[in-house]
Amino acid sequence: MINKLLTTLLALLFIATSALCYANESSNGNYSTVVDEAGNSVYMTGWTMQAGDQVLTENNRRYEVFRVEGNIAYAKFIGDVNLSAYYNEDTSILGRLKAYLKPAIAEAEGGGKVAVYHTHSDESYVPTDGEESILGAGGIYKVGDAFTASLEKKGITVVHSQAKHDPHDDMAYERSRRTALDLIKKEQPDAIFDIHRDAVPPQVYKGNIDGQEVSKVQLVVGKYGPTGKQIEDYALQIKAAADKKHPGLVKGVFFAKGGDYNQDLHPRSMLLEVGAHTNDRESAEKGIALFSDIVPTVLGKSSTPTGPNAAGTTGADGNTGLGSAAGGASGATKSMGWILGLLLVGGAAFLLLSTGSLKEAGAKLKNFTSTEFANFLGTQKSKQHDNTAKSEDTDQQDDKK
Repeated sequence: MINKLLTTLLALLFIATSALCYANESSNGNYSTVVDEAGNSVYMTGWTMQAGDQVLTENNRRYEVFRVEGNIAYAKFIGDVNLSAYYNEDTSILGRLKAYLKPAIAEAEGGGKVAVYHTHSDESYVPTDGEESILGAGGIYKVGDAFTASLEKKGITVVHSQAKHDPHDDMAYERSRRTALDLIKKEQPDAIFDIHRDAVPPQVYKGNIDGQEVSKVQLVVGKYGPTGKQIEDYALQIKAAADKKHPGLVKGVFFAKGGDYNQDLHPRSMLLEVGAHTNDRESAEKGIALFSDIVPTVLGKSSTPTGPNAAGTTGADGNTGLGSAAGGASGATKSMGWILGLLLVGGAAFLLLSTGSLKEAGAKLKNFTSTEFANFLGTQKSKQHDNTAKSEDTDQQDDKK
């Protein structure tokens, strides 16, 4: 019975951990098309979607996916989102006074600091790089370079990590988590960006912004975990600033119900998709350069995180919350704890049902702990006793010598 119980628990653990994963980017050429209740296509992304995911379109219409069939995600319209609350230029005397009294975060000396890294080191642009994937040397690094150069021209200090996180799989986010933590701890940036490229047809990201042919940008927000709402507000703030500065540059926001993408580590962490593998890299570099125009505005308007353990909480010694133990384990690791707890509860229920009563279940458990563990501990104690005896014999022989 015990063996059957253990086998069942292991099977449940395997199923649960297999199901637990980030919403992920497709690497097989497929992409998701979101359609509304009338059957109209409203959004496209290379991310594999599931029920509960949401998208905000370029014209700020929000949808929630309720069913997925193959590559088609069926979504209901939630409503139009008014982003004016996320970008409020109140130039009145009272407004300026409020802004002065509001705790400052990002307007650090020298224009602030930004960290940049790439979870998917291989991502490339076929028209320019010749391949969509180049392990450890993807064209995405050059897009990061363009972002870095443009921000530095604005007086912002940029730390662009060249760390590699291959292969391109879900665990890449666990590997890049170490990079993000290192950047946050050492550099204490005002914002951190994980730069990717999407995987959809070229027209999805192709656009003419301010007279330039560029690749647009998509924001990705992980909705899993306690910081999901905070990062969501941050994304909406970025979208509002982009709509004001460069209308049409941000093609939308993907809110992934099942991911966090290390966004729990910093209150201004954002995953950016800059164009797709079908767009040329030069247009992606132009797009990210325009996006850099938004960053100083957003850094100056971010709201202060609340709570004693909020990432970014500032103390006498600086930003003590950033990259600290408060960041904790990733969302996937936290979920494992819940899964193990549920399996223990399930195991107890299984034992109860298989025996028919609490008394019998208790007897089975007692027999297992008293017999199996006793035998195991007895073996260990026997080994320890033998080792001790041998040691004493050796000491006696040494004394005789």
